[in-house]
Amino acid sequence: MIATTSELEHVKTPMFVSTPVVAETIHNHTQTLRACYLALPSLSELDVLMADAAAAEARGYYDPVEDERLRDAYTRYLAIRVSLWQIVQELHPSSHRAQFKPNQATDEDWRNFGIAFCAAEIIVRTGEYLIGLARTRNLVWEKLDEANLTYALPRKSFTRLYRQLTSAFQMHGFYRACETFDRNRAEILKKSDPYIQAVLTEQNLPTASRGDHLKRYRRFLRHSLKRRQNSALKNIVFSIFEMAGSDIADLKIPFVKPGRSLKRVTPEVIDALRPLLRPGDVFVTRHDDAMSNVFLPGFWPHSALWLGEPDLEVLEAKKDGVLFRELNETLQVDAFTVIRPRLPADEIASALTRAQKHAGKLYDFVFDFRTSDRLVCTEVVYRAYHGVGPINFNLIMEAGRHCLSAEALLNQGVGQEWFDVVAIYGVEDDQLHTGPEAKEMLSNSFDSAF
Repeated sequence: MIATTSELEHVKTPMFVSTPVVAETIHNHTQTLRACYLALPSLSELDVLMADAAAAEARGYYDPVEDERLRDAYTRYLAIRVSLWQIVQELHPSSHRAQFKPNQATDEDWRNFGIAFCAAEIIVRTGEYLIGLARTRNLVWEKLDEANLTYALPRKSFTRLYRQLTSAFQMHGFYRACETFDRNRAEILKKSDPYIQAVLTEQNLPTASRGDHLKRYRRFLRHSLKRRQNSALKNIVFSIFEMAGSDIADLKIPFVKPGRSLKRVTPEVIDALRPLLRPGDVFVTRHDDAMSNVFLPGFWPHSALWLGEPDLEVLEAKKDGVLFRELNETLQVDAFTVIRPRLPADEIASALTRAQKHAGKLYDFVFDFRTSDRLVCTEVVYRAYHGVGPINFNLIMEAGRHCLSAEALLNQGVGQEWFDVVAIYGVEDDQLHTGPEAKEMLSNSFDSAF
């Protein structure tokens, strides 16, 4: 995997001179890529994983601590991969023009190609580390292939990932992207922002040869035959700029919802909710089929903070960073609940002022609450309200890190009576419920402590 560097943390990502919408889109994609890159394990963390693998192989099994470290690194990679794939897909039309119609490509097209290619490079390079870790160690491979109910990972997820990253046929789109970058390196770097330039040049990401991938694919076939794993694997072309669709395991949890289904929270529901909201309310939400559910375990995986001001409706941390968002964006979900702090107006105002100081920061894919330079969704709420009045959240050790999940936030906030349940939608039916009924439905929706 690629080690993070302190220099890259300080590289600026300025807004481009373009239309406001285009400039903001490019900026947000770059911020997402930056957050993903900085979340990759450091060299010291990788050394620990290698030592764990050697110790596990020697004794014949992973102990619980080693198991948790490996699982954390794997799920972190998968979460980063999902976010990077979304960048590649969203930039597909523009970057396709740069690759196949260069005479018609605009500066924006070349910038988008640079961002998409950078995202794809990170996906492939980080995946290659996992392949190297597991290829000669059956125990590591078997561990990564285990089903994991906590993270909703199916069996043989790593075998599937290995095949995608070693098949010359499935990597065809990536090869062509590499060739385009090599032919147009100077122009792409010239039109890219400083952070993309830093990742593609200072880190000197190598361009893998087709021969290297063919060798890995042959090793995969030998390994598969040896293990007699004859399960049918979906034939998905790993094409970066000509994908007809995406791997269902990358972006959606399979078979949960029919394709192209609309979110269950409708504009009418949002309109009915607005009059009930007050500044300082906290949203806790879920998508029925989003892969974010996999990497944020529990029925309720996500949270956001309602500010209730024009142009500053919601403060929410997502993959593109901690940003002010419109309510309609935050509630593009299938279910939500709203909780309200039992605090006087002046203390709520103070908490919201404190929270807004974090606007513009990167998303924290590592989920490390000990630092505040990058924030995860629940950390916005935690840093707004912790220590205000009686509220005193207790961070919980998860995968070797102290953090606060959305369900822990609910359990502590409502269970300690620091927050009241205002409303809930999408749990037992598609109706908006309020008051005591909402609290009871929330309690029944997950492993609650209230």
